[in-house]
Amino acid sequence: MESDQAKKIFLLSTIVLGVFVVLGLVWAVSAELGGDKKTLSFNDDNDPIMGPGEAKVVVRIFSDFQCPACQAAEAGLKYAMDTYKDQVRFVWNDFPLQALHANALRAAEAARCAEVQGKFWEYRERLFADQAAWENLPDPLSKFRAYADALGLDANNFSSCLDSREYQNKIMDDLREGQANGVQATPIFFVGDKALVGAQDNDVWDREIQQQLTAQ
Repeated sequence: MESDQAKKIFLLSTIVLGVFVVLGLVWAVSAELGGDKKTLSFNDDNDPIMGPGEAKVVVRIFSDFQCPACQAAEAGLKYAMDTYKDQVRFVWNDFPLQALHANALRAAEAARCAEVQGKFWEYRERLFADQAAWENLPDPLSKFRAYADALGLDANNFSSCLDSREYQNKIMDDLREGQANGVQATPIFFVGDKALVGAQDNDVWDREIQQQLTAQ
């Protein structure tokens, strides 16, 4: 009996400790992002953008195509973009966590190559929807070319862009910009100067965006 009691106490202690560790990590990331809003600085040049150029509210997305949490966040983000695309400018920034996700950088390059032909956002959706099919491939490029074909992109131009890796430097600029603004993990969404960490429900998107719109 005493042994069973000890096991129960140990298990409960482990669970409680785990909860505090997770909460501590969330707090640390949030504090890093929100500690000094005056230091936030973004350069949106040459980033994929959806929404009016004159929008007073800007949502900046820092994401990784191979990140499971980023895929989970897509439903809420899609809701926000569909609902507020006429009032808010959404700016995409790549933040490939290469130490964890071996194919994230190449996926980001493929999406930028799709952007050249006006299909970034559609290609982005395809990458997330089919993430499980390419994330662990030793060489995912054939998959990326197949997605381009499915979207009706010019195959030769897409392949030439992908092979040249001409967008690698831009993606690394995004990564450094995120790091300079306190981004350590993905996904992170900056609604104005407020950071939202992880997947967000529709009501959170409504609340945060409407607050920003009302404040303008």
